[in-house]
Amino acid sequence: MSTQELPPIDPDQGEPAEPEQPAGLRATDLGMHTAEGWVYRHVTLAADPGQVVELRGSGGTGRSMLLLTLAGRARPSTGTLDVLGFDRPRDIRPRTALARVHDVIGPEPEQTVHQAMTERARWDRVHPRGSDGLGYRIDEVRELTGLDAADHDRIAGLPRVQQTLLAVALALLSRPGVVLLDDLDVGLSAPDQSRVWDALHAAAGHGAVAVASTAGAVPPPPQATRVVVDLHPSHVEES
Repeated sequence: MSTQELPPIDPDQGEPAEPEQPAGLRATDLGMHTAEGWVYRHVTLAADPGQVVELRGSGGTGRSMLLLTLAGRARPSTGTLDVLGFDRPRDIRPRTALARVHDVIGPEPEQTVHQAMTERARWDRVHPRGSDGLGYRIDEVRELTGLDAADHDRIAGLPRVQQTLLAVALALLSRPGVVLLDDLDVGLSAPDQSRVWDALHAAAGHGAVAVASTAGAVPPPPQATRVVVDLHPSHVEES
């Protein structure tokens, strides 16, 4: 897992009070503009704890940067964002967990599954056996995600679907309020994508909001209950 963190983006103004009932994700007309133009724009979504969100868009629609924004790792230029009752990135970050973002955030290929689990637990300051009551036990995240790779397996040698399920399992160890996964569909067949969606729905079933980005090549099945947010290239092409 990469341990690189973006620098602080707002000053310390004291610890906010925890909201009585976390409100999930609320974004209104969210956008990010850089010197090169719009990264994403006109994003509005609402998801409560227990729901799964799919960010669907082709390359260049800002899927990855939008995920980083929802996780409190990047600041939007326009619109409003509320995550679990908080609107400051520094307050959002500790309550969210990124499973994978491109090749920047995610399991280290040369580690074993066991090494990745223990390192992520240490990084998130939870006990991998769950004795501190803060996070999930390793066996619990394995069950939630359907991960069946052996502890001694090297991540680089795992099938893509197992690598993705491992990334989700690692993110869940700290029992975050929001878990986010980039490029869910990359390198996965439709059945394997369904396995990952099932894992995210299982996490949501325990009170989290789960968010994943896709290129949208495989339409959601009719019975799917996830919230779908379409990201359009025309939005970022606007001046």
